[in-house]
Amino acid sequence: MKSSEAQTLINARNSTVWSIITDASNYTVFASGTTDIQDVTGNGGTIRIQTNSGGRRLNRLRVEQVTGEVLTWTSRLPLGLLTRVRTFKLNPDGEKTHLRVREELSGPLRPLFGNGVRGKGPSFTEYVDAVKVRAETLG
Repeated sequence: MKSSEAQTLINARNSTVWSIITDASNYTVFASGTTDIQDVTGNGGTIRIQTNSGGRRLNRLRVEQVTGEVLTWTSRLPLGLLTRVRTFKLNPDGEKTHLRVREELSGPLRPLFGNGVRGKGPSFTEYVDAVKVRAETLG
């Protein structure tokens, strides 16, 4: 299994951070790396996301969540060739919130991604930094 992650402590309440990471309509507004998001549904549903690094391709992801705590996006290639799971975890710390974003790859095609999730480290850092700025501005 290959993985990449980023985390930060945000000077905003857990509910503020949760509303930012689950409000798909604003993903293209702040510097999240997302250029388009479609077919947004709730827990157990799917979304389609286009990112700066993905070109024109829309990635279809299954959404699971435990409100205020964990949000998970999962995508799979046919026959289990590659599974990508991105997990957003929030842990309240008084009036602050610890945000951790982690992506794990598994399946027979994962060796094609080298020693980690290629190119994801900096983008995850940029994402958590963007959420931090937005939450601290709104909160």
